[in-house]
Amino acid sequence: CWTLLACLCGPCLGRLVSVADLHGDFDHAVNILSSAKLIDKETHKWIGGDAKLVQTGDITDRGDHCKQIYELFFRLRTEAEEVGGRVINVLGNHEVMNMQGDWRYVSQGDVDEFGGLEERKQAWAWDGWLGSEVQKFPVAVVVDRVLFVHAGLLPEMLDHRTLEELNVAFHGALKHASTSKHMKKDEPKLLGGHGPVWARDYAYGRGNICQLAQQVLQKVDADRMVVGHTIQRDFQVHSKCHGQIILGDTAISSAYGGAMSFIEYDGGEVKARYPGSEAVVALPEVGLPDVTSGDVRRGSGMAWPVLVIIGFLVVAIWRCFSCRKPRTT
Repeated sequence: CWTLLACLCGPCLGRLVSVADLHGDFDHAVNILSSAKLIDKETHKWIGGDAKLVQTGDITDRGDHCKQIYELFFRLRTEAEEVGGRVINVLGNHEVMNMQGDWRYVSQGDVDEFGGLEERKQAWAWDGWLGSEVQKFPVAVVVDRVLFVHAGLLPEMLDHRTLEELNVAFHGALKHASTSKHMKKDEPKLLGGHGPVWARDYAYGRGNICQLAQQVLQKVDADRMVVGHTIQRDFQVHSKCHGQIILGDTAISSAYGGAMSFIEYDGGEVKARYPGSEAVVALPEVGLPDVTSGDVRRGSGMAWPVLVIIGFLVVAIWRCFSCRKPRTT
């Protein structure tokens, strides 16, 4: 219904799915992707057709199987491209830490899976099979008017540069910081606590975050910003600033004991789904009230009050009729 209305009234963007921090939990990654009907549960092959999948960083650390997850995503990227789909991995702070040799959160099981400490070091090296791929991950990307970034993107990161130029600058800073002991002028800002892989400003709600988010979204021509990084205390996806910010980290990895989840963008609908349960949360359109923990519904899939659903329908129908050309005689 929603997809049909969206396609009738404007360009049909197709299906988009995002997944937050996985932290080495291969089984949960497979469960999520198969529940999202993007991969076959048994063969792990791509079955998502022309769908787009965005993983917002932190595949590594804490859990034991990051190697398997990276290998899975790299293969899915190729398989998806062959049928018109797209798989995008975004840099998280734990990817950055591993590229810089900070292994504080690496499990022994993870080291063993690489074949030992030296083998893991070689893999994560700048020219290693894994490091050479991870260094290409964007730190922020816009897909179908949704901005995806691991922690949050503040306006200062886009001062005098485009999103593409930010990615180039961040990659340069990461490479220099990974191979040199001396940081250049802009590197502490890009790689620091208010940079795109570390900032918690939006998650913690400090200051005028809605105004900051709006500035960023205007600069990158997007409607929403979707982040991970900061675990939500109730293990549920939440929104802020009338739907402009979505907080997606539900502690997916069993290392945390949270909830498996993914966010699905399909036409006019945006929903958070939780594999293993019947919980579905319909996230608000931009400009409508934000999702709270009390908005979760189980079984029916309706996660928003009936009045709001009626409002959605009225707006959609009005848009359809308003964009129809008048008949001429």
